[in-house]
Amino acid sequence: MRLTCSSCTGETGGRTEDGPNEWLCLRCGGGLTPHLDDFRSWSDAITDVPGVGRYTSLLPVAEPEDLRSSEAALSPVESPRMAELLGVASFRFLPQSRNETGTFKDNEGVLLAAKCKEWELPSVCLHSSGNTVRAYQYYMERAGIVCTGFVPQASAYKCPTTAMGKSSVVPVPGNMADAAAAAIAHSKEDGALRLTPSQWKIEGKVPLGLALAERCADATRIAVTIASGYGPLGIERGILRARSAGLASVGDHSFELFQAEDAGLMASALRDGNEEIDLDDMVPPEIAFEPTLQSTNPNRTLPLVRQLVTKTGSRVAAVSSGAVEAEAGLLSEACEELDIPLDYATEKSAYICWAGLRQAALSGGLAASDRIVMIVSGSAPHDRLP
Repeated sequence: MRLTCSSCTGETGGRTEDGPNEWLCLRCGGGLTPHLDDFRSWSDAITDVPGVGRYTSLLPVAEPEDLRSSEAALSPVESPRMAELLGVASFRFLPQSRNETGTFKDNEGVLLAAKCKEWELPSVCLHSSGNTVRAYQYYMERAGIVCTGFVPQASAYKCPTTAMGKSSVVPVPGNMADAAAAAIAHSKEDGALRLTPSQWKIEGKVPLGLALAERCADATRIAVTIASGYGPLGIERGILRARSAGLASVGDHSFELFQAEDAGLMASALRDGNEEIDLDDMVPPEIAFEPTLQSTNPNRTLPLVRQLVTKTGSRVAAVSSGAVEAEAGLLSEACEELDIPLDYATEKSAYICWAGLRQAALSGGLAASDRIVMIVSGSAPHDRLP
């Protein structure tokens, strides 16, 4: 797959000039769009490189080996037990905690590392609540790129390896805004490119949508927790991209999107029809129920998530800590039986998602004919990480 500029690609013989920006042409500033080959079947579209590398022909990356990651993380796991508890036709986990660094951020990390290698960047920096920094650190270091990540002190426990080769994770006193300020200062002082582009973050979740298109084409509902919404936006992009390439893909479907109650501003904005979220309301609690779901930039994605929710008939709901705690033991037990690593103490995202689904089932929001895929976006225990 190539990114092409409608304004100047014809003048350059089809060569592209993308970069770590909002998918804008580096020559003329025009918007870049994917140029897809047509495929007769999935067997023609995939490679034998495991994980994200399997879908290189459908991603804007030149070298499949640079996208090598965990195949198991993109392989759905059936759970008749969970289907019965929800009263639905089928239930599958997409076990993202089987990724190398234990979360679904690996898809984004491996793709951005591959692109930064193509762009010949020697060093990068970023900020996050933890998981993104950890994934970027791992894959950037693998690609030979120095990565410095900044995380709020309160969520530094999500990054057990503060140093990896020349890459490092730096805890910052304060909140996400303070971590962002530290990353900006480091970029100015060190010359490392600060990674912030939304389009590439969305693209980093496309492999999940491609895996669902190939392996769960009968899915009717996709369940995942969200912060700013990059996850479902990327998943939907992957589903539509497979379809555009002439491949079998997920048919009519909707998303069940969940947030912790203390991070439910996206859900509130969509429910109330707000055009934007007041940043004064974005101050996270001193001790967040799940720091991973705290965000500093939802207004960038709010209109996109609104379009997705409207188009697919999806729902965004906040889930109380009490509901999560009541369901935690059941999900831990089910995942242990299926060898899906999960750790409530490290991250509660998957537990929030499951509690949200149980909430939906009890309120009559799920149908007996539903085929649900739940993205396990929670973390693996630290003793299973590199």
